[in-house]
Order: sequence, then structure tokens, then C-alpha cells
Amino acid sequence: MLFIQWYETRYRHGYSTGRLTRNLVRSPGPGRHGDGNGLYLIVDPSGARRWIVRVTLKVQRNRMGKPLRTDFGLGGADVVTLNVARDRALECRRLARQGVDPKFNQDVLVPGFEEVARTVHVERLPTWKNPKHAQQ
Repeated sequence: MLFIQWYETRYRHGYSTGRLTRNLVRSPGPGRHGDGNGLYLIVDPSGARRWIVRVTLKVQRNRMGKPLRTDFGLGGADVVTLNVARDRALECRRLARQGVDPKFNQDVLVPGFEEVARTVHVERLPTWKNPKHAQQ
């Protein structure tokens, strides 16, 4: 009976599974906390928390000729939840397994300078006192 209580307590709190829980993500101590499958929560001494995933890229080699292990940042723990971090880590591992570098396979559209300048100009237009400033 005592063993069953111990076993249930460990699994209920997520200790024995090696996976993080929502409560453990909120208040961990400084260090690297593993969730499994290469997903880590990094906690700085200042209390800042961020997610990283460590994957092995078989298309790249280190100095010794072995496959390169690389860490990819997934975002801060305040913005990225545990489930979203797990989904992003799974996607990074899938890309690495296919031989694609996850760093270069992000579908992020970065606006050009002209587009950003026009957007800022339109946003700031009402704040200018002199109409001549808008024409410049």
C-alpha cells in the first residue's frame, strides 16, 4: 500500500515521467530543466525563462566529423506555453530528421525598408503639427 501511494504521488506531480508540468514551468529554479525529446526550459539567475530545443543535424558535421548538435530558441516562457513549445520542438525535430536545417526553413516574411517607412509615415501623420512635415 505504501508503494502504491509513493508511485501515484510521483506520477501525479510529474517527477518520474521526466516531463515538465504547468506548475513546474511557472516557478523553477535557475538552470536547465528538461522536458524530454530535446526540449529544455532555460532559467537565468535573474528569473528570465526561455525555451530551447536541441536537435542533431545530420547534414552538418562538427570538427570531429560527427553530426552537429544545435540549440534553437523557441521563445520566452511568458509568451510561449508548454504545449506550444512541445509542438514547435516536434516540428524542429521533424525538419532535422528530413535533413533540413530548421534555422533556414522558417516561413517568416520580413518587410522591406520602404514598406516599413510608409507604414510609420501614415501612423505618425496625425501627430505632426505642420502640414508641410507630411509632404517631406
